[in-house]
Amino acid sequence: MKISVTGFLLVFQIICSAHAEDNMFFHGTLVTPPCTIQNGQEIDVAFGEDLGINKIDGVNYRQNVNYRIVCDTHYMPNELAVVVDSTQPTIFDSSAVQTTKNGLGVRIFVASQPATFGTRIAVKDPNSPPEIEAVPVQDPGITLDEGAFDATMTLRVDYM
Repeated sequence: MKISVTGFLLVFQIICSAHAEDNMFFHGTLVTPPCTIQNGQEIDVAFGEDLGINKIDGVNYRQNVNYRIVCDTHYMPNELAVVVDSTQPTIFDSSAVQTTKNGLGVRIFVASQPATFGTRIAVKDPNSPPEIEAVPVQDPGITLDEGAFDATMTLRVDYM
């Protein structure tokens, strides 16, 4: 009797496993992202040609980051957000982007608050996105040298 029960269980398992598998098919349609920032163009923030080394204090030279969000009305997302991101934050200020000049960063503000890189900021109206500002900041332990500088950050639009 023991052998027949084992044989029955083996046959039952084979039958059940044959019915438990099924093919799955996935399909979808790719569309162009419904929203872009500045039509995909680079945004340039110019602090000017004559920044005084001794005047860089995180307040002076503050500039608006002028950008626009343009959305295709055919694919308007339900929830929209902007994300400020940087692969190179400074070691002395977590809200600042490292520049090409040692000891100099550019602090980013979103809605007047220091940015937290990688965080989604809700956008209620694409025609009135959150205000973003940038200001040069100095590492207090470094004496700055004269010269031009550049910094790069990423601004992207996320949607659900």
